Amino acid sequence: MYEVIQPFIEAAAYIIDGYCLCMLFGKFGSQRIKREAFSNILTISAWLAVNLTVRNLVFSDLPYTPEKSLLSFVFRMCAIYLIGVCFYRNRQIIHLFLTLLFIALLYVFSEIGYIVRLFLVDGLERLTWHIEAFHNVTAVKLLVDFIYCFMDMTAVALFYFSIKTIVKNHNHSMDERSTKELIAHILPTVLGSLVSVALYFVLLMINERGYIVEYDNYRAIYLFVIIVFAAVWLIILYGFRIQEEMMDLQEERTQKSVLENQISQMQNSMLEMERFYESVSHVKHDMKNQMAVMEKLLRERQITENEEITGYFEDMQKTLINLERKIHTGNVVSDAVISSKFYYAAKELKGIHLEADGFLLTDKVHVRAYDIGIILNNGLDNAIEACRRARLKNQNKELYIRIKSFWKQKMFFIEIENSFDGEIVWGKDGFPCSQKADGNIHGIGLKNIRYCALKYGGDMDCIAEEEKFILSVMLKG
Repeated sequence: MYEVIQPFIEAAAYIIDGYCLCMLFGKFGSQRIKREAFSNILTISAWLAVNLTVRNLVFSDLPYTPEKSLLSFVFRMCAIYLIGVCFYRNRQIIHLFLTLLFIALLYVFSEIGYIVRLFLVDGLERLTWHIEAFHNVTAVKLLVDFIYCFMDMTAVALFYFSIKTIVKNHNHSMDERSTKELIAHILPTVLGSLVSVALYFVLLMINERGYIVEYDNYRAIYLFVIIVFAAVWLIILYGFRIQEEMMDLQEERTQKSVLENQISQMQNSMLEMERFYESVSHVKHDMKNQMAVMEKLLRERQITENEEITGYFEDMQKTLINLERKIHTGNVVSDAVISSKFYYAAKELKGIHLEADGFLLTDKVHVRAYDIGIILNNGLDNAIEACRRARLKNQNKELYIRIKSFWKQKMFFIEIENSFDGEIVWGKDGFPCSQKADGNIHGIGLKNIRYCALKYGGDMDCIAEEEKFILSVMLKG
């Protein structure tokens, strides 16, 4: 019976393995073919063709020698690498890492299934000597076939579960990491993979007569090997998870450092504005007194019709108007942040139009000033950076940054609109990828904004229309 079912089980296993290949390479990279379903079909078909080639050409006749097994291993490994390169975009070192990871897990579960099958069959044979019902040769043959089928399917299921777990736990892009960071990240998995492959070939060479090592003579070795294979599996699986958790911790530390820096900037901006407003008040008071005295003297001398003196008074009046507070949102923190960022933008990008008249915080907005500051700080930093890239691309481009707020039903919206160069790369999370050179602060600004929005039962959205970009933050005020 097993001889009849085996080809169908193998075909199903090849298809599932091919789907796992799609999941693994698709998670760590991007598909070269736009249609995902078509790309997956091609990948699965290629893997199916590889395994059929190995089965029909390499292992077309018995016995299964170590040389044939080595040939099939090298062929499969090269095929996995080429499939990854042909159908998925990624760095070569990541392609190599995924190839080792995939083939190591494949051989781990193949060997675990094979060895456990030997233990079960041996146990069944011993059982037949003690139970009369099992003296029936047909019944024993059926049970043996069932064990073979069950272990083949279990090995495939465990392989699928492992790949699924790795894909689920992977949350960080590897594209922006340095080679040293990548080596540190993949080293435990690579070492586990090499141990797995080495053990596989050790098993082949224990007995020179063929692929199947004599179980009766090497039972202890088989038990040791299955323990080692299980340990390698756990090292690969949980070693990868630990590396991901370490990356989470590193990202949290970087994010905390950025937030602390932003808080420090906001505090400094508020102190500067307080000193500025205090000095402005003194200047306004003195100038008003001086103008009143001069106006009285001019009236007494009856020379108010002099155009030069009239113009002088008008200029002084304009100076007083310019000393008035330009940003008035109803909140001292947002005033400080917007004033500071607008001042920086006007200094760095000549001719930029800055507008915040439509932004107002009233008593109805029950959002902490700290969170408003984080949203404005990060949003305006991204807007200024986008305008800078647009100016570098076109020196004559008109730039603007516009901030506004409004209520819609019971939600409070903050929108930061700015000009940009029209080129944008969207990440897998639906938000634009950072184009900053420092990979350690990649996307932290938008993550901080979204974190603040989620705290108030809201969310964040990014809208790109031609050369206009809008960051929309929704808060439950």
